[in-house]
Amino acid sequence: MAARDLFAELLPIFQRVLGPDHPVTLIARQHLARWTGRAGDVVAARDLFAELLPIRERVLGPDHPATLTARRDLAYWNRRARFRRRTRRARRTH
Repeated sequence: MAARDLFAELLPIFQRVLGPDHPVTLIARQHLARWTGRAGDVVAARDLFAELLPIRERVLGPDHPATLTARRDLAYWNRRARFRRRTRRARRTH
């Protein structure tokens, strides 16, 4: 079983047992997003980080290191998603 699949299974458990804003739950969300991107689904990774960032900002504050990491990761996967979209468009025109 891939890491992404394991985190996808664990996240609802953490949310139910610890709550959606618990630091461990937020870490699991970050890992799920990262492993989703590494598995090749860059758009889903970007979307997961886009959902995570406002929660981290609300719970931990905008200047917390974990919030800054989520912001950095969102920028990274956003860039990867835009590059992938441009690459697909270029392939269709050739």
